[in-house]
Amino acid sequence: MTVKRTKKTSPPPSSRKSKSSDTAATSTTSRISKGTVSAIVVILALSYDNFRLRYNASHSASSDRSLSSKEEEVKLRYKTWEEAPASYEEFDHDNDPSVCRLPIVTVEEWEKARMWEGEIPVIVKNVTDGWKALEHWTKEELLRRYPDVVVGMGNSKDLGQTGPDQAGKALTRTTIYDYVVNWMHSSNKYVFDRNLRLPGGGFLEDCHPYPMPTRMHEEDPDLLYESGMPENLMWKDHMALTIGHDTQGLTFHRHNAAWNAVVFGAKRWILYDAERISNITRLKTMSRDIRNPIQLDTANWIRRLYNKDDRKYEIRNYGHDCVQRAGEMMFVPRGWAHMVLNIGDTVAVVSERGLDGVN
Repeated sequence: MTVKRTKKTSPPPSSRKSKSSDTAATSTTSRISKGTVSAIVVILALSYDNFRLRYNASHSASSDRSLSSKEEEVKLRYKTWEEAPASYEEFDHDNDPSVCRLPIVTVEEWEKARMWEGEIPVIVKNVTDGWKALEHWTKEELLRRYPDVVVGMGNSKDLGQTGPDQAGKALTRTTIYDYVVNWMHSSNKYVFDRNLRLPGGGFLEDCHPYPMPTRMHEEDPDLLYESGMPENLMWKDHMALTIGHDTQGLTFHRHNAAWNAVVFGAKRWILYDAERISNITRLKTMSRDIRNPIQLDTANWIRRLYNKDDRKYEIRNYGHDCVQRAGEMMFVPRGWAHMVLNIGDTVAVVSERGLDGVN
């Protein structure tokens, strides 16, 4: 019986190579797996950090709105306060002593003589020197830094008749950005907000150093408590922002002692002696035309009534007619009737609390 031997064959070379490669790959994978995983973790961490930094920068840039980035969306009628119309020719004057009749003093003179304790108005020069507001409240910077700050706006004549605090529903809540871009030069709306709170205290910080006696409340509040001043009369971060266009301003009104510092623009003031107008009938006669007893806005009062009847005589003998420039502060004692007129776009800050009874 013949037995056929079967020839043992070896696996093909390619098969041997494949198995060898599989074994090598498995070995290599086991050798580098730990290092690979570590490297991947590092790469992913770096990628995430880079993404986070890029996102934060992008998010910050979008939230920090600048005027230049909005120019294509919103065309401002006037890019700066100074470019807007200003009725200097009609309403400005040079503060002739026979017309203004007020002391115009330096900050040093104001503080040395403690002139806030007096009973006559005073103009103080260079009060805003050193204020950050000179840079932060240009139109571009104000819109970039404080676009979403909510303020109250209303008709300037209504604000003069009722006062900003009592205006109530006459005030419309809006933002600084919305007011400046959409309302300021297309309506008679005027910002006069006593309840202003800018983020991070920026509003108050922009107005350092405060003029006296407001600075006294900040520097030594304990002394004021010891003086016996009622707490409701003490100054506590109480400041008001006013923004308005040319010829706007509050009509005749009275209140506690206050100071008003112009940062940009100018204001014309008509002030009337507190004792002289203690008779309410005289005040009404001064502020309105008795033949047409509708209270005019400040610009038309000057145009139509200033030179009529005895008003000019009264103002020149028992009152004051003055122009306040940028950088100056007007101090008005308690009870003085006054009306104010903006000359050009005007931005100012006002403090009306804590001035009465300071010794």
